[in-house]
Amino acid sequence: MSAEEAVTIRPSHARADISALAVWIVCAVLYAVLIWMVIYANPQLRGELGAMEQGQNLFLATALVLMIALAVRADEKLFRYWMILLALGTIYLLGEETSWGQHYFGWGVSGVFEDINDQGETNFHNATSWLDQKPRAVLLFGMILGTIVHPLVKWARKGRGLFDHPWWLAPTLASLPPVVFSQIGALPERIDELRLFAFSLQLYRSSEMEEFFMYLFFVTYTLSLWKRMEARRRAGA
Repeated sequence: MSAEEAVTIRPSHARADISALAVWIVCAVLYAVLIWMVIYANPQLRGELGAMEQGQNLFLATALVLMIALAVRADEKLFRYWMILLALGTIYLLGEETSWGQHYFGWGVSGVFEDINDQGETNFHNATSWLDQKPRAVLLFGMILGTIVHPLVKWARKGRGLFDHPWWLAPTLASLPPVVFSQIGALPERIDELRLFAFSLQLYRSSEMEEFFMYLFFVTYTLSLWKRMEARRRAGA
């Protein structure tokens, strides 16, 4: 075997991952269901307690449980800290998406939230774009960097990506489908911003569809980490 051939062969634990095909299928089915709901379903399903919003909360809650479990099971200190950091961020996102419980318990708004929140909710992200659009743009940039740019660079360099080490930092191609569908969901808003038509193409709140799949990314990323961590353990890596 030549040295060049040896470089291209990865150990079995490096190939371990969740099924990218399964994730593509799940995303396509979810997108079709959401579009059906937007067009045909009861309008109540599209509100704060509707299926799209509750799907976001479910994804965040699922990812949070996985992050905590990964932090507990992690053998590497930095990996454990990374999971704790992501878990704290996910707690914040879940709290903000539910207005820290207001959507479920229906309390009123007073004090600082009454002054800063333009939608009468007990959250911070509706107070300023710096707590809503800007963080979402940073998150999306990281997702694109990890699932599109990094694999392309890795392919071009024949195995060396942008950030191969530590192994747990970069998402894999199994997490690409949620990124793609998040941007498909955001297309109506993007087109509206170009002012090409005299009417709006948004049959739904594009930002909510975008967030739905962005939060699904959290689940695929953590599931992928779990699969790869267990494979590394079995291989003694």
